[in-house]
Amino acid sequence: MENQRLGDTLFIGKNGNLEGFAVCHYGAGTEAGSDTCYIKFGAVNSGKKGSERFAQLLNECEIFSNIIGMSKLIAGVNTSRHQAYLQILNMGFKIDILGVAMHHPNEQGYNRPDIYVIDDSR
Repeated sequence: MENQRLGDTLFIGKNGNLEGFAVCHYGAGTEAGSDTCYIKFGAVNSGKKGSERFAQLLNECEIFSNIIGMSKLIAGVNTSRHQAYLQILNMGFKIDILGVAMHHPNEQGYNRPDIYVIDDSR
């Protein structure tokens, strides 16, 4: 990504420990498009403070988006990651595209309520 100049990677941490990151594409010539910052992928450590870390990561992405002059921030989350999904809605994000992911067999895995991951299955 760095060599292709599609965007940047943001990191959050505490006491020298990595707690989360987001890969952001932005601007014309990227998946984001003009005037948009798109969180291609982001994740935080789940657990006790997963919700706080997730909010911090989204806030940092919003600040970054404003700094680079983008007027729109896009993030995708699977609704099976229920806590992240509700949190992203509560932070003011709106549904633009609603997709369905089906797994066989129907077991919990990567998409489960306690996982704080941003991705997009476009």
